[in-house]
Amino acid sequence: MSMKTPPHITHIASGDIWAGAEKQLYELCKALIATNQVEVSAIVFNEGVLACKLKDLGITVTVAPESQLSFTRLISQTRLHLLSQKTDLIHTHGFKENIIGSFARIASNTGKSVTTIHGNQETQLSWAKPHKAAIHYLDRLLTKFYQNRVIAVSTQLEQSLRALYSAKVIKISNFINSTEIQKLQREEIKQQTNLYTIGFVGRLVSVKRIDLFIKAIKLLTQHLPELNIKAKIIGDGPLRSTAEKLVADEALQSIIEFTGFIDPSTLEIGKLDILLMPSDHEGLPMTLLEALALHVPIVAHDVGGIPEVLDHGKAGVLVANHSEQGYANALAELVSEPEQLSSIAEHGYSHLIKNFDASATIPKYLKLYFELIKPGGILNG
Repeated sequence: MSMKTPPHITHIASGDIWAGAEKQLYELCKALIATNQVEVSAIVFNEGVLACKLKDLGITVTVAPESQLSFTRLISQTRLHLLSQKTDLIHTHGFKENIIGSFARIASNTGKSVTTIHGNQETQLSWAKPHKAAIHYLDRLLTKFYQNRVIAVSTQLEQSLRALYSAKVIKISNFINSTEIQKLQREEIKQQTNLYTIGFVGRLVSVKRIDLFIKAIKLLTQHLPELNIKAKIIGDGPLRSTAEKLVADEALQSIIEFTGFIDPSTLEIGKLDILLMPSDHEGLPMTLLEALALHVPIVAHDVGGIPEVLDHGKAGVLVANHSEQGYANALAELVSEPEQLSSIAEHGYSHLIKNFDASATIPKYLKLYFELIKPGGILNG
């Protein structure tokens, strides 16, 4: 038997930046709306790209600016949204958002709640910064006792979270709409066989290791001077000036180009011959999924959810030696055997369609939502 009225799902997120987790939330809302099986609204705590994009979907979006509101006012604003939308299930994204969502759930008597863990903790916790440590442990406590399910976006995260939350943890991988991405696939024919454009895509923050990218490019040009190597750094962030100085110090200004923040970055990714991701750790990066959809070969650190995305080395090159030399060696091997580029790209695309496409993932979200809201409820279609 089918539900008579669509259940209402409210997503809660920060929205202070536009990065992988924010892109995934936007794609999730867009895909859920397209099913016509649930109603969707959102609460974000900052004006920005995410808030604008969600509003463009035509859903109700409450912006509760965290820079202007106290903690209790944020809870109050969230509670009012939940009551006005008659929310059936809350879906939180982020530590602070989970805390506010949990208290607002209690205050509004909203029935069910789930949270998505999009990645590993990016910084080491220390009571020298008591505010961040308190948020972390309060988030864990509320997740343990007030969340109905904890969603991990990769197998690695699923395994680590089970030690904390046991049977509450389920894995639903990040996804993209490959059909939409394919419309942007490059069609130009490579004019110079010895020209390779290698790209970095992401926020310029410490965990992304832009320093390793720059130094690996330096070593690659020294090792293979006969090739015309170009590099692009697609993104922006607090380490941009530091990265620009490193490029100048290494005399790479003619080789490495900074494009700045580009949204969407899909077209720029499609122009690359190789995508390099030397992050210290990752959850399940949206950038890798986009590159696979665009048939762009990938070289990446063998960490977090990356091996799962790259089919444990069959859909991309995994690097265990997390150093500039390790990445330079992997790039050199790849460009020295060009036939590998096309075979890796083709396998990567097939792996993406089977495991990380919206068509395979959205039914899992719907199943989760319906089972929690109305156990035994059957989806339409």
